Amino acid sequence: MEPVYNKISDDLFIKFKEIVGEKFFFDNYEIRYSYAFGCSIFNKNWVPDLILVPQTSHQVSEILQLANNNKIPVTPRGSGTSLSSGSLSPYGGIILDLSSMDDIISIDIENNMVEVEPGVICDDLNETLKPYGYFFPPDPGSSSVATIGGMVASNAGGIQAFKYGVTKNYVIFLEVVLSDGRILNLGSKVLKSVSSYNIKDLFIGSEGTLGVITKIGLRIRPLPKTRKLGLFIFDNINNLKDAVLELRRYGIVPNLLEFMDKLILKAVTEYLGGEFYDFPEGYVLLAEVDGDSTREVDEIFTTMFDIIIQKNPIFHKVAMTEEERERLILARKANLPALSRIRPNTCVEDCTIQISDFSEVIKKIEDIPKKINAKNLLVAIICHMEGNLHPTFLFNENDEQDVRDFKKAIDYLYKEIIIPVGGSITGEHGIGKIKTAYIELEHDSNVIDMMREIKKLYDPNRILNPGIGKGDIRTLNAGSEKRTLKEQPEHILELKCMRCGFCITCPSRINYVIETYSPRGRLSLLNGLIHGDLELNDLIIDVLHTCTLCGLCQTKCPAGVNIVEIFEKAREIIHKDREKT
Repeated sequence: MEPVYNKISDDLFIKFKEIVGEKFFFDNYEIRYSYAFGCSIFNKNWVPDLILVPQTSHQVSEILQLANNNKIPVTPRGSGTSLSSGSLSPYGGIILDLSSMDDIISIDIENNMVEVEPGVICDDLNETLKPYGYFFPPDPGSSSVATIGGMVASNAGGIQAFKYGVTKNYVIFLEVVLSDGRILNLGSKVLKSVSSYNIKDLFIGSEGTLGVITKIGLRIRPLPKTRKLGLFIFDNINNLKDAVLELRRYGIVPNLLEFMDKLILKAVTEYLGGEFYDFPEGYVLLAEVDGDSTREVDEIFTTMFDIIIQKNPIFHKVAMTEEERERLILARKANLPALSRIRPNTCVEDCTIQISDFSEVIKKIEDIPKKINAKNLLVAIICHMEGNLHPTFLFNENDEQDVRDFKKAIDYLYKEIIIPVGGSITGEHGIGKIKTAYIELEHDSNVIDMMREIKKLYDPNRILNPGIGKGDIRTLNAGSEKRTLKEQPEHILELKCMRCGFCITCPSRINYVIETYSPRGRLSLLNGLIHGDLELNDLIIDVLHTCTLCGLCQTKCPAGVNIVEIFEKAREIIHKDREKT
C-alpha cells in the first residue's frame, strides 16, 4: 500500500516555527526553490514545502514527532553535495537542513576518538586533528564541503579507500532520531562490545531512510609520517589492469591507487598546462604508499615501481618533492573542473565491479555513446582501483536530445554493463533518487522485501527521505519538464554551474545559514528567473545584494564560473529595470 502524505497546514507551520524559532524557519517559495537543485538533472516539481534548520537533537526529535503524526515527508540534508539526488525532495514536505549542527564536541586522543555533530565538514575536522598528529581517513572528492553526517549516511569512501577503508570502518557510536521522535544511542565508546545486535551499522549507508543522525563518534588514526607517489601512463588498458592485479598478488597495499582515462588526461592537460603538455596520451595510474619511516616507504615504493614498470607503461614520473607530489595529485583532483569546461553539465555516476573485470568494463563504458547513437554525449571515467568506478557523463541539460541520450546512457551502463558482470549500482554515492529503477536488477525479491520490512520497522509511515530505493522502490518522475528560456541577456546565460556545492563556504551563506545565500543558491535563483520559474521580487533582489563580491566562490568553483561578473551584471539589469518603472 502506497503511503499518503499530507500537506503542511497553517497550524502545523506555526508549530514547526515554534520548535526552531523564526530565524531558522523558511517557507518563502524562492528559498524553497533553491533547495530543489542538486548535481543531477533539475526537476522543478521537487521543490520542498518548508525548510527547517534545527540547532539541537531535541529540536530534531520534536520536528520528526510532529511530522510523523501528520504524515509529512522529511528529507535530511547536509551540504547538498549528493551526486545521486539524495538530498532532494520529490514528494515535497520538509527539508531538514542539518548544516548548522556543526560542533566538534570532543577530541579524545588517548582513546583515538572524536565526537561530532552531523554538520561538521570533513576537511575542517582533519584540520582540527592535524596538530594532534591524527586524521579521519575517508576523503571523498567533496571533502572540503562534505559533512560527516552525509558521509555516514552514504558510507562515503574516497581516494584512500584501497588502504584505509570507508566511513563505516571508523564509526563507533551514533545518536539517531527515529521517525517518531525517539532518540537512540547506538554502538559504544569502547573498542569492543557485542552486548547487542549491531544496529548501528544498519544506519550507516541508509541515506536518511531509517533515522536522522544527530551525533557521531569516530575512531581516528595517527597521520602517516611520509609517503611517495608515482604517475604512470599506459597506452594499453589491459597492461594497466595487469599491473594492479600483480600488486594485489604481491600483497602491496597502496594508500592511493587511482585511474584516469584518456579523455580526463586530455582535459586535465588543457586545464593545468605546464609539464602536463609533455605527458603522452593514454590511461593514467596514480600509485602512492605511505608509512612511518622513509626507509620503509622507499622499499615498498621500489617494489611497487618495479612491478608496474614490468607492465610496460609508456611514461612514468615519480614525485621527488612535496611540491611535485601536490602537482601530480592535482591532476587527479582537477578532473571535475577540467571536464566541466567541455560541456555545461557534468554528472558523475558511481558503481563497483571486481577489479579483474576492469579493462573489459572500461572498454564497454567508452563505447556507450556509439552504442546508443548519442552524438553530443561524452563519457569520461575515473576509478578508485578497488573497483569503484565513476563514469562521468558530459552533456547539456537544456537540450532535450542530450537529456534523452543521458538517460539512455545511464540505462545502458547499469543494464548492459555493470549488472551483467556482477557489479553494484553504487559504491559510495548511494541509491539516492536516481537509481531506484535499477535496484531490482541487483537484488532479488527476498532482499527487496526484507529492506521493506526494515524500513517499515523504523519508519512505518515512510516519511524519512521518501524516494530512495532502500525499502521504497516506487517509481519517481525523474525527468525534468521542458523549460523555455524567458530572458536571454548574454552574461546571465553563462550559468555553467554544476551545482556541486564547493562554493558553500561563502561568508554570506555562513551568516544566513541557508542554501539560498550561497553562490550556488543565487545562481539557482537566476536560473529560475531566466526560465520563467520565478518572478523578480524584493526577496530575490535582497539575496543577490547580500553577496559582498569577495570572489571566494570563484577560487572554489570547479567549473570556473565567473560568479562575481554574473552577480554584478544581474544587479545592473535589476537597477536598470527598476529605473524604468
